[in-house]
This record gives sequence, structure tokens and C-alpha cells, in this order.
Amino acid sequence: MAVYKIFASADATMYSAYPGQNTGLDEILEVACYNSSVPSAVLSAGTADDIRRSLVLFSTSDLQTAYSTVNGANFSSSLKLYLANAQNLNTTYNIEIRQASQSWDMGTGLYSDNPITENGVCWNNTGSYNSGSTNWIGSQYLYTQGGGSWTSTYVTQSFGYKDYKDVNVNVTPIVTNWLVNNQPNDGFLVKLPLSTEQNTGSYIGLSFFSTDTHTIYPPTLEFKWDDSSYSTGSLTVVSGNNTILTIGNNAGVFKNDTTKYVFRVSARDKYPARSFSTGSIYTVNKALPSASYWAIQDVKTEEMVIDFDTSYTKISCDSSGSFFPIYMSGLEPERYYKILLKINLPTGEIIDVDNNNSFKIVR
Repeated sequence: MAVYKIFASADATMYSAYPGQNTGLDEILEVACYNSSVPSAVLSAGTADDIRRSLVLFSTSDLQTAYSTVNGANFSSSLKLYLANAQNLNTTYNIEIRQASQSWDMGTGLYSDNPITENGVCWNNTGSYNSGSTNWIGSQYLYTQGGGSWTSTYVTQSFGYKDYKDVNVNVTPIVTNWLVNNQPNDGFLVKLPLSTEQNTGSYIGLSFFSTDTHTIYPPTLEFKWDDSSYSTGSLTVVSGNNTILTIGNNAGVFKNDTTKYVFRVSARDKYPARSFSTGSIYTVNKALPSASYWAIQDVKTEEMVIDFDTSYTKISCDSSGSFFPIYMSGLEPERYYKILLKINLPTGEIIDVDNNNSFKIVR
């Protein structure tokens, strides 16, 4: 029932047609292949071939904080990249997420710089071009050396004609290498498959928002794990849809730090049965069914920031009632978010709850 998100600390695109250019501060990351009908023997400036690959790094300290928050539970990690533009997409295509195997310097260049900036990672080098920085090394390159280096660990995401085009791919094997197997964290390398890059006449372009974007869509790494517990004690479980659900302890404003805030859900009958009691029958709290879930929605865009997940957004219960935690670090500051609930009743009926339970994240 836990979701913890971190944002990228560095990223850049590498261009085979401009092997010395750095784009570390550009607002866009590109994954593309613009090939001529006749393949070039060498990828360098002036050739018709233009392969574009992107590097994305999440700081080791942020990764370790997330891992300590998971606290030994089995976790799943997903890399999210948000599409800004696309060109000439096939009905189906794949994207590869590779584990980079050399460290690199982000630099401060932009794609639009004229003359180009050469003070950081580029197609030929891990750092500044023509300054004695390390070349990309290895034997897995297209035509000639350049364009990054990577280990044998990688994952892919396949896209169909009607699929959303944002990248949302399980990268747990790579993250496990960093956090459990103690392999160096050199980030992700995002690219098209070699079969696409080596195909003469391939023409496909994908642009994603970078960590320097002035939007709410920077590259994100999401950790999910199940730390839910369910014990109703003496509470009666909600069994019908004539139920009033409220979140009574919503403070309304939270900082985007590592705080975990536990929200309590109060559930009571809308039309309680009469009974002899010294207390009000309208204040009797009930437990939500075990198949109950929470989600977070951006108020302005109405996009699901954390969607319902039957494995990772389950609502817990103890003798005082139902509850769930939200980690505030992965939410963009100066924005409003809404809490949504989904209740699966024993009858099979599903209750979707939107009571405008909103809160704001501040710096």
C-alpha cells in the first residue's frame, strides 16, 4: 500500500550527427532514429544518419533513501518518462531501457545553442568534447564507438497503436543491481532497439520532458511495495453503498519532503438502524472492506499521479478504522492534489468516492 517517488537529478540527449554537442540543460530528451536510405559507414557530423539516445540519472542518495523507506520489503520500481512530441510512429514499436555502465557529466548545453556547447556528455564522450574526457567504450555500438555504454541488464516497453505513449516500464532488475548487488549507479540509457537504429530508412522520433522542463512532467522513478495490514478488531465491515466516507485528519497543506502522512478514513451508515445506546448512532465507525484502494489525482490537469493499484495502494485497517499512508516527496510543489477512494463491496458492487478531499504541496 506504499508508493514512493523520486525525480531525476540529471539527464541529457546524445546525437550521433553532432558527436560533440551537449544538451544537459535542454527541456527535452530525445529517443530517435533519422536514417538515410543508404547507411553511412561512420556516424559523425555531416552524415545523413542521426541516432538520438538519452541518459537519465537518479541520485544515489535519493535511491538509498527510497530503499531505506522500503525497509526490506519486496518492491517494484518503474521509470516514467512523459511524452512531449512524436513523429512517424509505427503501429507498434519498442523502447529499450539499458543500465548505463560509465559515469557521465550532465553539462549545461541546449540543443538550440549556436555555436554548440561542448562542456558535458555527448555522443563521443562521457564529458566535455576535445578536452581529454573519457570516450564511451565497449563493443556494443552502432557502426563505431559512441552513443553510450551499458551492461547486459535491460528492459523493454512495447507500444501498440492505441496505447498511451508515455514510458512507464518496470526497471526493478536495474535498480536491484544498484541497491542490492552494489553495482555503480550510472543511470539509465534510453534508446530504440539496434534493429531499428540499423534499419536503413528508419524514421521515428520521440521527445520526452526532461528534468529541466518547466512542467509537472520530469522523469520519475517510482518505488512500490505492499506494507498493508488488515485487522478490523471489533469493527463492523461496510457492506452496503449507503455509507458516508470522510477523511477527517487532512491537514490541507504538506511539504514535499520525506514525510509519510497517514490518512484516516471514517465510514458510517447514512441511515443507521435504531438501537438502544448511550452514544449517538451516527458516530459509529466501520471498517472498509479489505478490497479497498486509494489514488491521487492532480486537481488542475485531472491526471492520475498515483493510480489505483490492487497490489500497492490497498487501504489498511486496525481496531480504530481504515487508513493509508502517502509519501509527500514525490509530489510536485505548489500544486493541489485530490484523494480518491475505490471500495469493492462483498456484493460485488464498486463504490468510487470523490469527496473533494484535496491538499496542497508546498516547498
